[in-house]
Amino acid sequence: MKLHTMIRFLLSVCCIVNVFESADLAFIPLTKAFLDKLKNETLYNRFATPTQYDGVPTNVTLSMFIEGMSSFSAQTMDYHLDVYFQEEWYDHRLAHNASAPILVRDLTVFKMMWHPDVYFANARSAAFQDITDDNFLVWVYPNGRVWYDARISIVSSCNMDLWKYPLDSQECALRILSYAYPMTVLRLLWSEKEDVPAIDRNPDITMPDMSLKHIRTGYCNGTYATGEWSCMTAIFYVEREMMHHVMQTYVPTALIVVISWFNFWLEIDSAPARVSLSITTLLTISTQANAVKLALPEVSYMKAIDVWMGSCMAFVFGVMIEFTICHYAKNLEMLRGDGQPSLIVDTALSTLFGAARDIDDLNEEEGVRGDGEQHIALNMLNPEEPRLRSLNQNNDVTANGTRYFVGAERMKRKRSKASLSRLRQQVASMRHATIDVSRRAFNWTRALRNLRGRRVAQRIDERCRIVFPMIFLLFNVAYWSFYLVFN
Repeated sequence: MKLHTMIRFLLSVCCIVNVFESADLAFIPLTKAFLDKLKNETLYNRFATPTQYDGVPTNVTLSMFIEGMSSFSAQTMDYHLDVYFQEEWYDHRLAHNASAPILVRDLTVFKMMWHPDVYFANARSAAFQDITDDNFLVWVYPNGRVWYDARISIVSSCNMDLWKYPLDSQECALRILSYAYPMTVLRLLWSEKEDVPAIDRNPDITMPDMSLKHIRTGYCNGTYATGEWSCMTAIFYVEREMMHHVMQTYVPTALIVVISWFNFWLEIDSAPARVSLSITTLLTISTQANAVKLALPEVSYMKAIDVWMGSCMAFVFGVMIEFTICHYAKNLEMLRGDGQPSLIVDTALSTLFGAARDIDDLNEEEGVRGDGEQHIALNMLNPEEPRLRSLNQNNDVTANGTRYFVGAERMKRKRSKASLSRLRQQVASMRHATIDVSRRAFNWTRALRNLRGRRVAQRIDERCRIVFPMIFLLFNVAYWSFYLVFN
């Protein structure tokens, strides 16, 4: 009796040890009995769903762990995902009597089992990781529960709305469907476990130009010609990091606009310097705008960066227009009240090469006019000259006149020549005085008009020193408020 009791005690201890060993064992390797079941087409049909003959759809629960996310490209409108993709379903045909789940690590064995044919509808490319071995596993629990896990790299498309670029945020959805089974046969569901979310992520995910804010799940069931298909979506909400664009685009272009305002402090006569500065800043803005366009697709709507670049270019172009108006106002003031259109040419030449041409032309014209006036003045101030010429001719004809008359006439001729010499000196001095006065009056008139024209241009520059910065400041307030606050 005691021997029998001892044997029963030893058997109980062995059973308890076996139970604890089975509990500590996470899985058991693939068994021959399990393989024989898969190979027996009478017992297991791998082409039929687990509930094929029950009249109800097979539920497949999905979950994901996002290991990495990168390469959000606005040019190609796609992004890269590195995920651990899990599927879970029940197949009672695979139930077994083992004390732990059976681990399947062979692709050949996995293909002998029925498994969902899910795919990523908007993925441009996808691949299983196979370094250093195929990154997948299948656990088959004793009650027929099947849990599948695989690591997949996905390049998925994302239809980005770039009207706020680079101040934008995007929602990119990854669509998951069954390829062959409609909703009446297979139904996809997100995992609803309380302790584990349906989509979890690596907290260390960082991207150079984007930040992942949150992930949410959704459904996208759709009806097609072949029926209604079950569809799941994983929606990633990302925001673009704008500090890079602020430092590389916004700040440089704003400084270029400020540099263009230096024109307002340059002299109005410094045409080469003002034109060179305006053209240089305009070309720099244009180069910046072209560099930004190379990183973006050609879209039919205006983006936030286009508004900024176009406005900065308009401000720089407005500086060039302001200089043109100032120069025209100065020349118009000098031309006012003078009917000589050549003054506008003289002003331009004097601005670029120095003023001397107009005064030389005045001296030449007044010199020619002075010679004619001298001849007229001599004829008016010496009326004896024609009479003396006629008396000289009469002396040749009337040679028999008295010597007394001829002598008297000669004395009068000498006195006339002396008075004529004095008159010539007086007329010459009067002519030179008149030319000096005319030249001084002309120079004073031109100087006065030049001062008035410069004053008009300076007033325009002084107003623009305040107007342009104020308008640019108001534009910045409206721009940043519209794109960051109200949208």
